[in-house]
Amino acid sequence: MNRPASTTMMRTLFPLRRRALATAALAALTSALVAAPALAGTPGVDEPPVPGTPRPLEVPSFAEATLPNGVRVVVAERHALPLVSVALYLHLGSAADPDGRAGLAGLTNDLRTQGATVAGKRLSASQLAQQAEALGSSLSSSTDWRGSALTMTVATPKLAEAARLIVDSTLHPTLAASELDRLKQQAADGLKLSLSDPMALAGLTARRAWWGASVFGGSMTPASLARISRKDVQDFARLQLRPELATLVVTGDVTLEQAKTLATQLLGSWKGNRMALPKPRAEAAEAQTPSTVLVNLPGAGQSGVVVMAPTVPYDSPERMVARVAGAVLGGGYSARLNQEVRIKRGLSYGAGAGLDFQPVGGVLSARTQTNNATAGQVVQLMRDEIVRMGQELPADDELEARKAALVGSYGRQVETTAGLAGLALDLLGRDRPLSEAQHYVPEIQAVTALQVRDYAAKQWSPMALRTVVVGDMAKAAEGLKPVADKPLTLDAKDLDLESPTLMKAR
Repeated sequence: MNRPASTTMMRTLFPLRRRALATAALAALTSALVAAPALAGTPGVDEPPVPGTPRPLEVPSFAEATLPNGVRVVVAERHALPLVSVALYLHLGSAADPDGRAGLAGLTNDLRTQGATVAGKRLSASQLAQQAEALGSSLSSSTDWRGSALTMTVATPKLAEAARLIVDSTLHPTLAASELDRLKQQAADGLKLSLSDPMALAGLTARRAWWGASVFGGSMTPASLARISRKDVQDFARLQLRPELATLVVTGDVTLEQAKTLATQLLGSWKGNRMALPKPRAEAAEAQTPSTVLVNLPGAGQSGVVVMAPTVPYDSPERMVARVAGAVLGGGYSARLNQEVRIKRGLSYGAGAGLDFQPVGGVLSARTQTNNATAGQVVQLMRDEIVRMGQELPADDELEARKAALVGSYGRQVETTAGLAGLALDLLGRDRPLSEAQHYVPEIQAVTALQVRDYAAKQWSPMALRTVVVGDMAKAAEGLKPVADKPLTLDAKDLDLESPTLMKAR
């Protein structure tokens, strides 16, 4: 019985014929393309669309009022969509954490979302979450150095219900022992992961190495978490509950009069307590370690690298110059750090820099993660780029690109009701005028290349830099020798993040 030849047999029998036909077809096609007149591409299809004219950024202004009992009401109107974001901010945050109990403010505020008496009815954590979900939202908790907030975003008709949920959760939380234990266990699990991750541990170590004994060097540790009791949480929650420390922020499809009426209904009868407020702590940075700290994390696959430099306080006239300088250095994929570390040399998946402004000064942190063997090379590259900022003017296109990135990011924030609420909370937390929101873009755009260079030359000298590397020192130490002069070297198990010296007491 005859069978058709298989594909493999056909390829074997007629390879030359197939190649000849393919070659002839390709030659004919090439001749046709050369002979044919060039055809123009279709704009927007065969060619990329031409960028449109930039639209001016419209930043809604903030309006405010104050109730007789001291509660502030802040509103930013945006009526394009029937959405509102609402937050209740308490102006007492992590800077008020008692000694040895870092993390108390954040834990207290998180616990407010885990059960409360709302409209006279006691709700468990799951019931509270269900109430928020029924409004099409969730109850979010946030805490920074200067305050805590609960926030929701809902459709306009749900504003009163959402505001009630937030106010009652803030003023009448259950603070149940069982929920506190659960949150502490979750936090302990998160800390365990962070303390075993070289980049996360480098960030925590760098904070303490830079700020020393200042409150801004603190962070939650397993030891501080274990010390926090339910009584600590209850006392801190009461301490925060004062009308004069509270601000109701409402942004979106709402007016000031509507928000003020709502605030009067929910907060107008609130009377404060007589507990003595702790004096806000704001100590300046005073490092108590050598300029280079090396932490040995045996078995770490890579090293986390942080190089720090000083910056100005958040109310300094140079704060916008600092932002632009930070952006040129490490504010995006095409910024200098990523260009040198990733794009040119492939030493990391990404390198960048961030700014931490405080009332007494601040710190620029350049960060990346790299192979243990190349940690020393990366340290030198990052130091060189920071110092070079004060030696050369940034090119015009480089400067404009980084300023455009800052403005674009700000524009995306103020386009949403939640972003506007977050902006208001940031300004309130820094005790800045709300009108500052209107000045951000023109002040960023006004920064010049000369200002950037002069700022960096003044702030970022080689002697001002501090470095932290966390990794497997059996593999990283040799490469770090040229860049680590008399470093403090510690095993991760001996690291004490509560101590300004980073060393456990003997």
